[in-house]
Amino acid sequence: MDVDEALSLLGKWGKWQVAYYVMLSVSVMFPASWHMLAIVYIGYKPEHRCKLDADANINTSIPLVKSAEGVLQYSSCSAYVNFSRGNETQPCQNGWEYLGNDGNTIVTEWDLVCTRDYWKDASQTVLVVGVMVGAMGFTALSDYVGRKPVFLFSQWAMIVVGVATAFINNFYVFAVFRFFTGMLQQGIILTGFVMACELFAAKYRTFAGIIIELFWATAWCLMPLMAYLLRNWRYFQLSISLFGLLTIPLFWLLPESVIWLYANNRIKEAEQIIRNAARMNGITLPDNLLTSPTKSEGSQEEEVKNGGFLAKIKSIKLCKRQKEEEPETARYTLLDVMRHRLLRMYAIIMSCLWMAVTLVYYGLSLSTAQLAGERYLNAFLSAFIEIPAYLSSFFILSRWGRRRPLIVYYIITGVALLLTKVIPEKTADGTSLTPLIVTFNMIGKFGITGAFGIVFLYAPEIFPTTVRSQALGVASLFGRLGNVLATYTAYVYEKVPWLPGPLFGILSVAAGLLVILLPETHNRPLPQTIQEVEQWSSKKKLDAEQRDEQELQPAENEKSENKLA
Repeated sequence: MDVDEALSLLGKWGKWQVAYYVMLSVSVMFPASWHMLAIVYIGYKPEHRCKLDADANINTSIPLVKSAEGVLQYSSCSAYVNFSRGNETQPCQNGWEYLGNDGNTIVTEWDLVCTRDYWKDASQTVLVVGVMVGAMGFTALSDYVGRKPVFLFSQWAMIVVGVATAFINNFYVFAVFRFFTGMLQQGIILTGFVMACELFAAKYRTFAGIIIELFWATAWCLMPLMAYLLRNWRYFQLSISLFGLLTIPLFWLLPESVIWLYANNRIKEAEQIIRNAARMNGITLPDNLLTSPTKSEGSQEEEVKNGGFLAKIKSIKLCKRQKEEEPETARYTLLDVMRHRLLRMYAIIMSCLWMAVTLVYYGLSLSTAQLAGERYLNAFLSAFIEIPAYLSSFFILSRWGRRRPLIVYYIITGVALLLTKVIPEKTADGTSLTPLIVTFNMIGKFGITGAFGIVFLYAPEIFPTTVRSQALGVASLFGRLGNVLATYTAYVYEKVPWLPGPLFGILSVAAGLLVILLPETHNRPLPQTIQEVEQWSSKKKLDAEQRDEQELQPAENEKSENKLA
């Protein structure tokens, strides 16, 4: 039997699967989410104004200016030259005074305000560039040398880079280390995600892929508490980095991926791991367990189809492997996607969907500090709302497919975010409506999280095998572009606070409307050729024509009867 059949014999959720799945999920999602979203806390910018002498009068030293919301407040970046001689102002000469009790951040330590207020967001952009490089490098490396070595190297290298970052005293060096943090984050999350899902047979991986996302949300829920207790960015950075020390025992405890061993013809090692798992689960296996890895192309595609959220990682690599095995006459390029009207439309729509979902998801995630109200509570709610979003998407997918749920999630996001800018902050009698505004923001986060889970599963199912990797490569590129743009959401909130909400809302509604043009893929085999995709569209038109004929037939019969009468 092949490795998938052998894993099926172990059962769905035996002791062995649960133990290693929880072990991997915690060690993957906790550090991955913490390092990805740490800038929300280590880069928080409190209220500030020019530092004054001890005997200075603030009213005659700092001018009043209108904020972006139209409220008069003391200037954050200028002071009077000499108030007694006129209203001439100048930039802060003696540094800044930071208000409130928000502790020490990279902003307050390196004065990343006023003319340098975009530097903090630039450091997050550098991290995302590192994510792009790491996604390409570590996935290829894990296929070559194995999942476990790459995963453990990334974990332990992240400890070194993260701890070193906590002791850096220069912003430029900090930005360089953020690049390596982004690289290693992908080494952790991509290889770890695959290892966790490869503990199960293909038919159980959709559920496994959903549950592991809940660990991401749980880790993010813990971040506000950590940031509240550790009011110094260096202590916070140390705490999320030293967490990786808990992965040292995995060197002895964690087995290599059985599927990787099997694919690389290391049958004895794979079989030994499966037999150890069977003993732990109390299952008796046959003597002759694994045969040589002659897995067919069809079964590989079925694995991606049933693997659910594992398709995010594996579908591109699978279709590349299939492309290499095809005859020379069957090879296609990105130009073939662009030449074909239907595929070109699908590729453009998918690129827009990926860009919209990453921009809105990370935009909302990175800008929780800009919401009205208590920022720690808002951050917790923004993380917690992802749990019901992921669970709902899992149950909805199996019943209503991909297309309709994706439309609904996008529309929910768009409408909720547009309403946040329609609702006033206070009623006529002075009652604060901030809780209502935050509620609609969280509804928007719920919707975009559900869409985030579906869109990465939907894309590999639309394109045929012959061009799947090229089409997904384009969509993925636009997804990364959305992630890069999202890093400046907090900056835009500060400069033009009314813009991000409506912008994200309009993008989400537009994305939902674009989904209408895509076919439903639920319970359909993955398309092999361009012709099969065309047949979907032709069948849809034929079904519509048949429905029209059926509706017209009674009327025609009635006319004939009247004529005969």
